[in-house]
Amino acid sequence: MTFLSRRRVLSLTAATAAPLSLTRAAPAARPRTPDPGWSGDWPAPLRDAASRAMPAAVEYARAAAKWPYGAVLVDAATGAVVAGAGNTGESGDLTAHAEMSLVREAVAGGFELSEHVVVATAEPCPMCAGALVWCGVRGVAFGTSVPKLVGWGVPQIDVPADEIFGRVRGLSRPALGRGVRADLTDPLYRG
Repeated sequence: MTFLSRRRVLSLTAATAAPLSLTRAAPAARPRTPDPGWSGDWPAPLRDAASRAMPAAVEYARAAAKWPYGAVLVDAATGAVVAGAGNTGESGDLTAHAEMSLVREAVAGGFELSEHVVVATAEPCPMCAGALVWCGVRGVAFGTSVPKLVGWGVPQIDVPADEIFGRVRGLSRPALGRGVRADLTDPLYRG
């Protein structure tokens, strides 16, 4: 067994280390989430209801003035769309994303959010994902993913919703549906 002096270890480490770069390294590529994908408690009738609800969310997105995002609230027991909202952030309230507006409307309407799922045209941003956790929604289904939005040049905070949901401690973690009716939602953001 050979023992090396501290000086020798340091000199070997310095000789084999990569040169110091003062430029910012490109972020590591994030593994893509399979589309579509369901995780958590999504019984088949609820998956079907989320898919059937996406056209309504798309209509709310189309009505948004600048940023075409829409979301609807679906009763988990009946599959009925009970509320909806579009993005109104250009009105001056930059937190008025579709999901935030929907949650505000649902709370004001007295809905028990643990009995509902949110169906959104795009993957919720970290603010919206956090709000949906805090409000206790049963599940979140979205069409267009953050990696797709980023790839098309749509401004985003590049943190996937499942990463936010995966860090939930002491609260109920919403079920997640990815790529739901992306055939309807992708055209809102592409090009």
